[in-house]
Amino acid sequence: MSTHRASTATPASADASAVVFVCTGNTCRSPLAERLAAHLDPSTAFSSAGTHTIVGQPMDPGMAAQLTRLGGDPAGFAGRLLDEGIAARARLLVGLTRSHFDLITGAFPEAAGRTVVLKPYARLAAAGAVAPWEAPSLEVLRGAAGRPAITGTADDDIADPYRLGWEEAARAADEIDAALRMIVGAPGEPAGA
Repeated sequence: MSTHRASTATPASADASAVVFVCTGNTCRSPLAERLAAHLDPSTAFSSAGTHTIVGQPMDPGMAAQLTRLGGDPAGFAGRLLDEGIAARARLLVGLTRSHFDLITGAFPEAAGRTVVLKPYARLAAAGAVAPWEAPSLEVLRGAAGRPAITGTADDDIADPYRLGWEEAARAADEIDAALRMIVGAPGEPAGA
């Protein structure tokens, strides 16, 4: 399983309290986000899944090296496919691109209020508009002009580095790291709470 509290595997039922990172293959971006978030915030449960995954596939070696460089642990990771159960149990679903947001909310409309894109969400958390790892309130969604604040722009997409070499893997890893650090360092309560 790829659900982690710090770097210890827990059952899939832990998804009920987990923040689930979602990318395409669940071999590069989302496992790095899962494991790095667990390293940065051991008090929160994290997991990951992919929209088009080969179940059980290990983490991409280049991204595993990036994770190690950033202080995380890639050991024992196994990819899994985002399914209805994972989507229903997750506290928050965090896509790495706008297309992941669209895929998640299209397949699981009941999860729309708990689905965000990492970089725009990090900005909202850093600004105190949402508590770290909590879904945005309707007030935040309406006050932030809705979808664009949650999904961002093309510049907010973290490009897939799969098989593109060290430089692209490092760029994606550093973008994820910066966004996670914005969230972990954010105020504990949303502004006006």
